[in-house]
Amino acid sequence: MFLQGEKIGKYEIIRPLGSGGFGSVYLARDTWLDIKVAIKVPHKQSMELYKLLKEPRLQAALNHPNIVRVIGAEKEKQVFFMVMEYVKGKTLEKILEREKILSLEMAIDYTRQVAQGIDHAHKHKIIHRDLRPSNIIISDDGIAKITDFGTSAWLANVPYASTRIGSPPYMAPEQFLGKATYASDIYSLGCIFYEMLIGHPPIFDPDPFKILEKSQQGKITPPRLKNNRIPREIDELIMQCLSAKVEERIQRASEIIRRLEAIKGDKGRTSELEDIMMRIKARENQRAGVCWNCRRPLPLKSLVCPHCGEKVR
Repeated sequence: MFLQGEKIGKYEIIRPLGSGGFGSVYLARDTWLDIKVAIKVPHKQSMELYKLLKEPRLQAALNHPNIVRVIGAEKEKQVFFMVMEYVKGKTLEKILEREKILSLEMAIDYTRQVAQGIDHAHKHKIIHRDLRPSNIIISDDGIAKITDFGTSAWLANVPYASTRIGSPPYMAPEQFLGKATYASDIYSLGCIFYEMLIGHPPIFDPDPFKILEKSQQGKITPPRLKNNRIPREIDELIMQCLSAKVEERIQRASEIIRRLEAIKGDKGRTSELEDIMMRIKARENQRAGVCWNCRRPLPLKSLVCPHCGEKVR
């Protein structure tokens, strides 16, 4: 829609950043403040203004370091657009395309950060409904930020969002049926965690109905069976996020954060204990023994018994 160098209001277009099903995003310069911003232009410009304002209003209600911040919404030359903070980095999708599989430490870190953003959104009664790697930006300094709240819904006095919407490989079974709730975002996060460690979502098929069928039946191979280096606690956490039954699934993003921090803490304690044991063992190995021949004590690190002249075994 916009060309490089074109101006819309006080914003000068630098280059396109990407395009999805609901809109196109551009890198632009705020000529008044001389800062870079991201501009999102919805494809459906013919919608009524209150519908166009739904996404920026939802996202503007959230203020969290793991969620892309909305600066404003404007309309110039009959074009409606959102103005957001520009995050210099790559989407998690691009990172996975290049790396295929991430280290356990990195996957835990990104999952914990996304869970923090989701927990903040849920506390404000907002569900994302389209959590996937392409909607998570990893900044150059390693900060994960959730973006694209175009499919989000506000659960005020209703138990679930009834519109069937989302990306099939990351959708919970109930989401296919138009009953998305907070636990649906937990399922999506479980899919992303799984993909970071294995290289693909837990269920991937070009036919959305087959994805629904397999997810309803719980036909998901635990990640530990595909990579036995994945700790059992991580395997259990992911599978509890991916439970087909909502009531058996982890209910809150804060629970994921708590368990990941506990797992990292346990690993730290284990490493410390192992370090102590290794030092004790090293000291024991250095202890002076006794001569095999005369049974007299040997000096530390001696090769020959000073008492009988026999070589130390």
